[in-house]
Amino acid sequence: MIKQISLTILLVSIIIGCSNSSDPDYNSYYDSLTNLSAKESIAKGNDWKFSAPKIKTHVTSSEAIFEFPDGRVVKKTLPTDSFYVAIAPFINGTHTCETHYPSSCDGEMKEQTVKVIVTDESTNILFNGNINTLKNGFFELWLPRNKNIKIDIQYNSSIGTEIIPTKDDSRTCITTIKLE
Repeated sequence: MIKQISLTILLVSIIIGCSNSSDPDYNSYYDSLTNLSAKESIAKGNDWKFSAPKIKTHVTSSEAIFEFPDGRVVKKTLPTDSFYVAIAPFINGTHTCETHYPSSCDGEMKEQTVKVIVTDESTNILFNGNINTLKNGFFELWLPRNKNIKIDIQYNSSIGTEIIPTKDDSRTCITTIKLE
């Protein structure tokens, strides 16, 4: 009888131990978005890919959307005067992408410094400097809306260029700039 009780206690302990979730407290992640701008929220989404991968984040041309494992959703409206774009330059490999998912998109050039020059249709320089790609291989830009923007990227002796539109139906995920 003592053996059965001991065995029962052991089995119950194992079952309880196995049922404990190692998931983080998603309430704190959810609450952390409350007073943040869309830009600040997207930065959190980038970090959550690694710290809370069950939170699904994507960015359309009009909003950033955060989907929590329990079904809750937070939407942050993007500014009407600027357009968000995530760019993953590549040398060897890429993926097809239209809408950027910070929670799952993965670029080749992780944590690398690239030289970026951004010009508008009138050849005005909007940005000229170095940018570090994130842990997911992307860098992000906020560009003027309703324009065609030229992006030049240089990494060591390799260069890539693309003109991207920033209209309501434009891609927020640019994975087509090959550095050659």
